[in-house]
Amino acid sequence: MDPMPKQVGSSRGPDLLDEAETLIGALRRLVDLRPDAEAVVLLDRSGSEQIVEAEPLWAAASAFGATLLDEGLKPGDVVVLVLPTSRDLISAYFGTLMAGGVPALLSTPSRRVSDPSVFRGRVGHVVSTARPHSLICKSPVAELLREEAGLLGRTRLIDPSTAGSKRGESAAPVPCSPDAIATIQFSSGTTGSPKGVLVSHGAVLNNLRSMRDAFGVVPGDVAVNWIPLFHDMGLFGAFLLPLLCGCKTVIMPTEDFMRSPSLWLRCIDRYRGTFSWAPNMAYTLCASRLSDEEIEGVDLSSWRLALNGSEPVLASTVRAFTDRFEPYGFDPRAMSPAWGLAEVTVLASVHPPTEEPICELIDRTALAREDVARITADDEAVSCVSVGRCIPGVELEVRNEAGEVLADRHVGEIWLRSNALFQCYQGDPQRTSGAVVDGWLRTGDRGYVVAGYVFFVSRLKDVIVIGGEKYLPDDIEAVINRVEGVRQGCVAVFGVADEKRGTEKLAAVVETRASRPDEQEDLRAAIRKAVTRATGLGLGVLVLTPPNGVEKTTSGKLSRSGTRSRYRSELEAEGQP
Repeated sequence: MDPMPKQVGSSRGPDLLDEAETLIGALRRLVDLRPDAEAVVLLDRSGSEQIVEAEPLWAAASAFGATLLDEGLKPGDVVVLVLPTSRDLISAYFGTLMAGGVPALLSTPSRRVSDPSVFRGRVGHVVSTARPHSLICKSPVAELLREEAGLLGRTRLIDPSTAGSKRGESAAPVPCSPDAIATIQFSSGTTGSPKGVLVSHGAVLNNLRSMRDAFGVVPGDVAVNWIPLFHDMGLFGAFLLPLLCGCKTVIMPTEDFMRSPSLWLRCIDRYRGTFSWAPNMAYTLCASRLSDEEIEGVDLSSWRLALNGSEPVLASTVRAFTDRFEPYGFDPRAMSPAWGLAEVTVLASVHPPTEEPICELIDRTALAREDVARITADDEAVSCVSVGRCIPGVELEVRNEAGEVLADRHVGEIWLRSNALFQCYQGDPQRTSGAVVDGWLRTGDRGYVVAGYVFFVSRLKDVIVIGGEKYLPDDIEAVINRVEGVRQGCVAVFGVADEKRGTEKLAAVVETRASRPDEQEDLRAAIRKAVTRATGLGLGVLVLTPPNGVEKTTSGKLSRSGTRSRYRSELEAEGQP
């Protein structure tokens, strides 16, 4: 499938990416060409700015690098960064690269998870698989990790404040090749063992150049984002892309957005932001929960690229956000559904920013029985939003289980070939060889193509199979989310074994604020009725839970596997005849 053409924008001015071979080379070029540029603007909870100019950023990173070298860091050694989005994190990331190390970003302890053993378990897995030279964190996190004897092994704990002792040193960065590993990306699941995805300097730069060309990014653009940097969309899309293209890069705390989504929109207005990344749920929150008073006077006319990715894009969200904010200057063409995965650094496809999003209504029966995306006008149709066309450097094919390429509108697994492909999974060659076949990546995502436009359908591992027919959890979750009394976006649907019938049965865990028994009984009936009406299926197991009962990943995405694991006993008990 041919990639989308380059977007035409104003002149880029001096190029910052095309001549670079490594991320440090790209940063050095930024410093040489624009040393006084306001490279990064960090906002705190009060909205106060901390401006980081290009040349001081380089100096701070050099100080971190010098500290690591003094601690005995060798080229290729892993350095784990457990820091909130901050100047320390930015300096530590580039400083690790300058010293020849490989940064791996992890989230700080989540406020949603009260059990500290969950955080320690996650760090312990990373330490055991990546065998890092050091872990950079602040003292409260260090104390938490020290509570478990033997957790860190030989890994050094380094407080970011100690890097200041080397500030001003001008040792040259340790040389590395484009094939050297630039970052290890760890999955953000709340349960199980996070997988490490190794991407090289060359792969990252290729993906950044492709996104730059697909989006039409120019130095005059302004990025405004709240996505955490331990997330690939946050690190590469929301931070490195604008920074290394010479754009002003405004970053607000993730917690501020979660507490008050209107702050995101007000920051776009305040800085005349032109592009921003967010998962679908963020657009839903803004469209459904913000009062007129919270967004009074907001002007979104500068926003030309509202990237919607990292989770399934819902047609209802696209419509609701556009309808809600078009009166505030939001251009419907700015909404740009996107799709990608860590194995291609971050992005594989995006809807052209000059076109309004495309949504199709697909016949549910044809999809379940024939794996065909047939257009229908049926009220119970499945809604699918296009995630656009391949960005430059990416090829895509849809294949069946035998590996045969399918024609347009036939649903199968999406295979990718990319110049931004990862090198391997950390310590798991068997998994790597199973994922990459003759240079093509098996993504594990199901979808279809129409005239070059990609439509995401579901994750293969999440597909529910009942009586040989496939059902999509995203679709059923959308049905339940529309029931009054359900906390929107807080529904997890999956299949559980039905040994008696030899197949799976449909299960759902649903958050609600309803607490009285009669309210819950009415809600159960309404949910079951809605699911049966929309799908023809009976809901085999239904668990109602108060807020925060459905598991989310550290980046805020729904975790079906985590929710299923958390409620295993309840699901098994309720599923008994």
